[in-house]
Amino acid sequence: MAKDLFYLFSVNNILIMILIFVILFVLIISSTPLFEKGFSKVVYVLTSSIWDPVHDRYGIFFAIGGSLVVALIAIIIALILSISTAVFIVEISPSKMRAPLEVMVDLGVAVPSVVYGLWGLFILTPFLRDHVMTPLIDNIPGLKNFLGSYSPSGTSIFTAGVLLGIMIYPFATSIIREALKLIPFDIKEALYSLGLTKWEVIKNEIFYIKSSILAGLLLAFGRAVGETVAVAMVVGNIVNPEFYKIFMPGYTIASLLANQFLNATGIMIPILYFAALILFSIGFIINIIVALYLHRSFHR
Repeated sequence: MAKDLFYLFSVNNILIMILIFVILFVLIISSTPLFEKGFSKVVYVLTSSIWDPVHDRYGIFFAIGGSLVVALIAIIIALILSISTAVFIVEISPSKMRAPLEVMVDLGVAVPSVVYGLWGLFILTPFLRDHVMTPLIDNIPGLKNFLGSYSPSGTSIFTAGVLLGIMIYPFATSIIREALKLIPFDIKEALYSLGLTKWEVIKNEIFYIKSSILAGLLLAFGRAVGETVAVAMVVGNIVNPEFYKIFMPGYTIASLLANQFLNATGIMIPILYFAALILFSIGFIINIIVALYLHRSFHR
């Protein structure tokens, strides 16, 4: 029985690897017309923020930057929420509340992206516009030049980052929560025996599981950088070369693909496939980094 399960899982892993390489192969082949135009054309596509279908001039730098900025905002929010939630569930909440709280957090992973997107568009976006963007821009001189002017609707790179942080935080929380549970009881007792307060013990526990926290956040980053539906609904979908001005609308690679692919013609098609290849590569590289980091951590 154990041998049969071993073979079953082995075949499953091999099929997953084959599927990954097939996807990679399709993306590379579909991007070939762009590569055939020469290295300078590829560099132009990577470094330009011009998206002009009329003159067939396309650059995706604004989408790459938008993806990274949105994912970075999401990771910062997920870091704060996931650590605090995991600590509250494991160390602070009454034992009878822990199981219901864990279920509630884990259910956040199962909510469809479109539901998050609708909530973000009709609830989160107006809230951030009225209670975060407007007060900051109106009350802090010069901040508008740094963060940009928000649109009347409130859709922006910042809004997309906040929504994405809320979306991925249950995933990161589950990893950090389980890591906290696996801390040996002897270590906790040793810390308390030194006369440390509860908060000092929690601080040391967080430091003890820093590898798991980093792994959870990196995996969440891989999830965040490729999110499409929810982000496309709140990011604004406007070509914005100044993607670092987070209060302004923008694009991510995923939302660019979702909005432009159906209408793509000519050279735009291989360029969009090339953008998809970049997005795939980012997620693939992040997962490799996480695997190598965890392997090194467990074999120290």
